[in-house]
Amino acid sequence: MQQGSAEDWCCRSAWTAVLAVLLCALGAPAASRVVTDETGREVQVPSHPERLVSLAPSITETLYALGVGNRLVGDTDYCDYPPEAKQKPHVGATLNPSLENIVALKPDLVLGSAEANRRETADQLAKLGIPLYGLSDHSVSDILKSIRDLGALLDCGPEAQALAAGLDQRLQAVNRLVEGKPRPRVLFVTWYQPLITVGPGSFVADVIHRAGGTSVSGDLTGEWPHLSIEAVVERNPQVILLPQSQSYSPSLDEFRRLPGWRDLAAVKAGRVYYVPDTIVRPSPRLFDALEEVARLLR
Repeated sequence: MQQGSAEDWCCRSAWTAVLAVLLCALGAPAASRVVTDETGREVQVPSHPERLVSLAPSITETLYALGVGNRLVGDTDYCDYPPEAKQKPHVGATLNPSLENIVALKPDLVLGSAEANRRETADQLAKLGIPLYGLSDHSVSDILKSIRDLGALLDCGPEAQALAAGLDQRLQAVNRLVEGKPRPRVLFVTWYQPLITVGPGSFVADVIHRAGGTSVSGDLTGEWPHLSIEAVVERNPQVILLPQSQSYSPSLDEFRRLPGWRDLAAVKAGRVYYVPDTIVRPSPRLFDALEEVARLLR
């Protein structure tokens, strides 16, 4: 009996040693917490995320602005700012990123956008055991909130608070600039043919309002609604804004030759402006576009 107990003890000791070696090789399981992301989903995320994948250019920009770009192990084909972001391994397009590429990067947290990515991507990653935290930005205030939320999520709260506070100061300066001034009717042209503009629930529409304008598409539904040229003529915008883009940039002279467009108050007055394309990215650089639009509308 005593001899058997000694043998059992030896066996248990041997297995304990083997188990200890395996645990050391695998590493202790990372501590995690359950949070509610900005889309309302409950997500179990690491307490200290170290390997990040970004599924939207705006998120990539914000990570670098927060000083955690070194934790980014992958991003999308469209993540082009700052220049370092282009050197990261890419996981494909925002709408249909490659799950295989994401898994290969071994992220402990993926960051996505409700406006840029599909819910299916989050669901598929969840089945693979990879958490995706979703951001959702429908206004300038939402962008400031997302910065603070990322700060809390990524252990860079002080940096996030400082960044958000600085951007908020710039926002307040724009508020003072436009306060009490006439508000011109503004058409924002997201795309020209077919004509796509901004709906009232988009952060671009909020930028126009905060910059001192009134969006002529404020009564439409959806974030990026289509608009006919006949409807534009009826609304007769006093200012037309277009994002600068290499893929399409019609000139004022072109508008002056086009039926319908040439009759608009904005075209007749030459108030067709090309603004930084950061206006369509809900990142810290959007505030550059906000300040530029406020100057143009005065």
